[in-house]
Amino acid sequence: MKKKIIAAILVSGLAFTTVASANWNGQRGNGDCPKMQMQGVQNLDEATQAKIKQFHVDNQAIIKEMAMKRAEKRALMQSDNPDPKLAAQLTGEIFDLKTTIRLKAEEVGVSQYVGPMNKGCNGKGGRGGHHGKKNY
Repeated sequence: MKKKIIAAILVSGLAFTTVASANWNGQRGNGDCPKMQMQGVQNLDEATQAKIKQFHVDNQAIIKEMAMKRAEKRALMQSDNPDPKLAAQLTGEIFDLKTTIRLKAEEVGVSQYVGPMNKGCNGKGGRGGHHGKKNY
């Protein structure tokens, strides 16, 4: 009886370990997307790679501002008493920045290569979240 219990515990532990390690570095929704890391860029021709790199250089200030607004909103939403009006204002500003980036990407012809915009890495939408919270 003891041998069966020990064997069951060992098999269960092995099963949990296998499942946990299979998704050890899985997509978390906060920049782990191959698009966000530009991992798919090496499969493109040099002219397209140059356009994408130039797009990022030209729009670095907007991308930085969007990251700062997202961090500000995340800090606000995780505070003890978030201000709904300020959260709405930040959300509107983030939306405007995303729209600006999307339009500029379409102008240059790199929209299909630049970030998930309004879709997640897998195309299902959203940025994901941790512990049941959506941080976008």
